Amino acid sequence: MRFVTFHRPGDPTPRLGLDNTDGETYTDLTARYPEDPAFASMLALIDAGGRGLDAAWEAYQKLDEAVLVEQDAMTLLAPFTPRRMRDCGLIVSHLRQSISRTARWITEHTDDARSYATLYRQLDGTFSPLYDPATPVQYAERNPETVSAPNAVLEWPAGSDYLDYELELAAVIGRGGTYITPEEAEQHVFGYTVYNDWSLRDVQARNALAGAGAHGNAKDFPESNPFGPCVVTRDEIPDPQNLRMSVRVNGETWGEGSSAQMIHSFPEAVEHISAREPIVAGEVWGTGTVRNGSSFELGRRLPRPALVELEIERIGVLAQYVIPKP
Repeated sequence: MRFVTFHRPGDPTPRLGLDNTDGETYTDLTARYPEDPAFASMLALIDAGGRGLDAAWEAYQKLDEAVLVEQDAMTLLAPFTPRRMRDCGLIVSHLRQSISRTARWITEHTDDARSYATLYRQLDGTFSPLYDPATPVQYAERNPETVSAPNAVLEWPAGSDYLDYELELAAVIGRGGTYITPEEAEQHVFGYTVYNDWSLRDVQARNALAGAGAHGNAKDFPESNPFGPCVVTRDEIPDPQNLRMSVRVNGETWGEGSSAQMIHSFPEAVEHISAREPIVAGEVWGTGTVRNGSSFELGRRLPRPALVELEIERIGVLAQYVIPKP
């Protein structure tokens, strides 16, 4: 099943919707089950577990025309505000290309005296353990309060001249726990979505030059962590490590890749992370950026304005509009 969060024209109240797979209509589950708290939001549905999914499946099989919503009569919202966001190192092939570009940017745009080769070795050494599949899954935190909606307008952030997208597959955690076994781990995944980890490349390079890491204020600025347009349940995607992924900018394909680049699976991530700390239902975990899934790797820059569309097979298109700051 494919779930969305939306509101109707003239009514800003968020509602939970179920795609009827005809490409035209959705079932308003909040209206279909007005007395059931499991359908008050997508997070409530995740918390309801199997009971909520069973009721949603019944609504899918027995369409009620009174609660159908035409696609053109709804505005998509962010699926939900995650209880926690982690950007994991499940795909790391993007890193070496980005590190090369970062080293080149520093040599060309700063007074740093080190050579490109020296900078590359030093920066690459920071991340080299992540390239080894034997290394337990690592992650970086993201701020759930910076989630934004599909089709939203993103103002170019002040203080940066190099805004960049990052194409990622993401999993939604459906059950919490600690010390989750490999045999149980997959059952803790609720479903999958498309994630864009917006980044400021010039800020990121300056942070790296100062020894302040690769993230910091280069991430988590307002509206910088969109995911969507829907959440697709786990059963709809039996092989999440075999999905085509692509990026279009103003209608032109800029990058293509595949989730086959993952060196760890989501169940492995569940096993590894839950062995270190508790995980909870309602978390969103990114894979890390697919190779060629950012403009920085390609030596390109977004125009202003730009329509950026991230697409993953079997899930859909996460689109956002980038405009210059007024």
